[in-house]
Amino acid sequence: MAKQRKGLLAFIVGAAAGAAAAFLSDKDNREKTVRAAKQAVRKGKAVQKQTTAKVKQAVRKGKQTARRAVSNARKTAKRVGRK
Repeated sequence: MAKQRKGLLAFIVGAAAGAAAAFLSDKDNREKTVRAAKQAVRKGKAVQKQTTAKVKQAVRKGKQTARRAVSNARKTAKRVGRK
């Protein structure tokens, strides 16, 4: 059974490679594929920029919250120390 699966996998891979070769043999299809690949790269870069911006914003918010917490703790400690 295992040998048949390997043969089937090889057949499927070969068929996919043949279909890709037949598809890319036409100049219009090659141009469309290149455009689609370039668009995917642009989208990936845009997502990367958005993710980086969100991370930076989260870090800024975290620092701000930490500063507030430290400030409040200092004020509370001063008030307790006065009493």
